[in-house]
Amino acid sequence: MCFVRNYKTICSVSAVTTIEVSMVNEGLQRIRLGPAQCGTVVVRSLDAVINQYQKFLDLVLIADEYVSFPLAQAWNMPSLAGKRMVTMGAAPNDVSTHWLRLLEVPEAAPAKHFGAQGWLALEVSVANLSALAQRLKNSPFEILGEPYPLGVSDHIWAMQVAGTSGEVLYLTELRAPVAPFELPARAIHTAERLFIPVLGAVQREPAMQLYEKFVPKPGLRFNTRVSSLNSALGVDPEAVRPVGTVQLCGPSLIEIDEVPEFSIDQRGSSSMGCMTGIRMISFLGWPGESEDECGKDARWSIASGGDGVGTLKVFQGMAGEWFEVWLPD
Repeated sequence: MCFVRNYKTICSVSAVTTIEVSMVNEGLQRIRLGPAQCGTVVVRSLDAVINQYQKFLDLVLIADEYVSFPLAQAWNMPSLAGKRMVTMGAAPNDVSTHWLRLLEVPEAAPAKHFGAQGWLALEVSVANLSALAQRLKNSPFEILGEPYPLGVSDHIWAMQVAGTSGEVLYLTELRAPVAPFELPARAIHTAERLFIPVLGAVQREPAMQLYEKFVPKPGLRFNTRVSSLNSALGVDPEAVRPVGTVQLCGPSLIEIDEVPEFSIDQRGSSSMGCMTGIRMISFLGWPGESEDECGKDARWSIASGGDGVGTLKVFQGMAGEWFEVWLPD
């Protein structure tokens, strides 16, 4: 379990007690990854974006603070120290719903959605997709794909929208369990929790192999259409591309889309504060008890006591993406 005092979100900078920077090939067998907790979006005008998420996705402000110097150093961007950063979520007293972190960098260059390899989207569970789709028609969010059932199951309906800072949200209504995936229960809040961060990589396999080192079981590899991504890239929306999923510990996954249209050197997330958009994913982490086990309680939970979640490890992945792993003491 993660230790959060007074219902502080683990995505708050005040939650961490130790910060370490790790290479992706160091100590992976000692960590089990998951579930996903939050995504960090760099924005140029924080108050305006806060208002958008409050008004159209019913998120509430959980934490409003400033980036510490040790955290900025861990991100390899010491200039971000002192920048304002907020955490938003669906329910103040449910840490699992604190899925969005907004970092204000007024000088950041504006990013286009689906513009480079790295973190492409945040897939978020929603309570009523049809109602939300109607609400978003007159909003600052650009609708990239109307609601439709996914190919894997009629029990999953999704739509895609782009925010004003280049971030993409896959808004997904989970109507029933879908084997073999372990997914969250049906949402009760408008936009409830991050359960799939979506990564774009020029080559699927190296990225899959990296994240498979953090989990007990191999991922799934298949070909499928990713219509909103294809459309943004000028590709036939019905064309299929290699995709993979890695089941994390707990009810979430990582999706990896192969996007050869991106340049190997085109790494949109290689610097935390240089461009707007999704720049970081934060995961809970667990000591690896054996080669085939996750943590005993690899789910979101709150426990009394403790000053923070313990150790924060910061990694950079094969597509230039940054991710944090929060490990309990």
